[in-house]
Parts: sequence; structure tokens; C-alpha cells
Amino acid sequence: MPKKNKRKKQFFQGGFKDIEYSDVKGSLHSHGGWSDYRNKDEQKKFPFDLRVFAEYCIKHGRDFQAITDIMASRPGELEFIEKRYDALLNTANAKDNNYEVERNKTESTIYFPKEKSKLIIPRTQEVLTDVHFKHILAIGAEKNIRGGRNAVDTLKEIKDSGGYSILDHTFMCDAWHEEEVRNLYEDKLIIATEWNGGLTFPAICGYFPIKFFIKTPNKRSNKRVISLEEECEIPCIANDDSHCSFDIQKGAFTSYWNWDKDISFIENIINSINSNNFERHENYSSFFSPLMHVKYGKESQKIFGKKGLPNA
Repeated sequence: MPKKNKRKKQFFQGGFKDIEYSDVKGSLHSHGGWSDYRNKDEQKKFPFDLRVFAEYCIKHGRDFQAITDIMASRPGELEFIEKRYDALLNTANAKDNNYEVERNKTESTIYFPKEKSKLIIPRTQEVLTDVHFKHILAIGAEKNIRGGRNAVDTLKEIKDSGGYSILDHTFMCDAWHEEEVRNLYEDKLIIATEWNGGLTFPAICGYFPIKFFIKTPNKRSNKRVISLEEECEIPCIANDDSHCSFDIQKGAFTSYWNWDKDISFIENIINSINSNNFERHENYSSFFSPLMHVKYGKESQKIFGKKGLPNA
């Protein structure tokens, strides 16, 4: 892997929006801080508000932080399409002169003129297929990708729609297998696998009942994606899979460098992955995350519906 370039920021006269980066840091798989840990303390610390979200991410060294909508279909039920990205962008306050927002379907940017800083917020989709935990992270796709279907068909639809696919928490619960992943990469249906840092404490996961254990990515999955990267040169990026504010603060992320301001955010990400110009920052979330996941899971129903969210 090439030696990392030194980071630089340049501010042009009359335009803080022209910030240039030699590298950017962030997570492409992030549910924000409002899904599974809805307790009163967390609500006060991290309300559902665009400005608070952006300021928090910038404070903790992120240049971008995705909002990942879950796309699912339960047997015999209506399709589940989450609109968390749109809901967060809709909290922008047009009367607040302290920040500005540029919004589009695949990524938006929030600018803070006084601080001369900005946060890019990509909209990614976690598409749940017809196999448990065989999840696909779609980036750069403008259309909603339907969940609950065959994985290969789903990957082809993402590609046909102009998007790119990453296998998130790849080997969790043995959802995928190495040969299958190799074939998908060779067929150009995926661009990378994922080192997942969310909702886990690997030393104790094995002691929990299976219904609890399957909700947490595990250390074995991450070891397998690293082995696959070493053996087959399949890129592996790190994401925080955040479900609370602490997961963003302490979670895994990836630095992408050789950034080109003349092309889109997604194009830069793809180029960085394809040219191996990235660096993983691997970290698991706190010891208490799984316990909080169970305790506060029902709280998400108050915001996102009576049935809460699928396991993601």
C-alpha cells in the first residue's frame, strides 16, 4: 500500500466551499445515532438534527459520514424502505445563517463558513437480500434498490443503476463464502468487502444466546475479509456501522487519498479503492454497545415505526 500523503486544506478567497483535500476520512456504512439506542441521555446528546450531526462528525475528525438507509422486504409484508437520509436533510434550518446545505440524491454537503469546514453526507443503502445477513451496501445509486431478493440479481441492479456494491459485514453468520466473494469480485459485481467495527465485543460474543449474537458483527468475520484481501487482492474498507453517537466517535473508518476536486465524491471513492489509495482505521465500539442494543431497541419504534428496524 502506498505511503499516505500528508493532508492539506486550502481556503480560497471568497469561497470556503472550495476546500481541497489530499485525503478524506469517514464511514460509508453508518445509520447515524438514532436507530437502536434511543434513550433519554442519547437524545439530549445527539438529537435528530442535521447541524448537530454534522458538527459532531467534524469534531471527531470525519470529512464525510454516510447516512445508510435500510432497504428490506419481509415475507408476506410490504417492502421496507427507510428514508433516514431524507429525514435528516429535511431538518435543515433555512433561517440559520451559520451553515449552508447543498443537497442531491446521492450525497449532500453541509458548510460552516465561520469555521471554514464542511461535512459530506453520502446516501448509501444497506440492501437486505433473501438470505439472512447477506447484506449489500450500495453507494452512488440514485434509485431505491428493492430488498428481499436474490443477491446476484440485486448486485446486477445496483450496477445497472450506476451504483457500486460493497459486501457489508461480509462473513457475519457465514452469510457469504470466500469462493462466492471471489467470483463476485472477478465478475465486477462488487468493488470491496467490509471490515465492520460496529456493535461488537468479540471476546464475549460467544457466551450470548444466538438471537443476541447474530445482531453483532464478530471478530472472525473481519479476520476472514483481511485474509481474502491478502490472498486475492480484494479491497477491504473499514466502516463503523454506527447505531449511536459513540459508534461514530470511537468507530472504524477509512481514509481515502489522492483526492481530485474536479470529479464527484463517489468517483473519488471508487478511484481510491480501485487504486489501493486508502487506509483502514480499525476499531470496535464499546463493551456496552451490545447491552445497550438490547435495552433500547424498542425505543426506535417511537421514531421509525411500530416494528422498529430490521437487523442491520
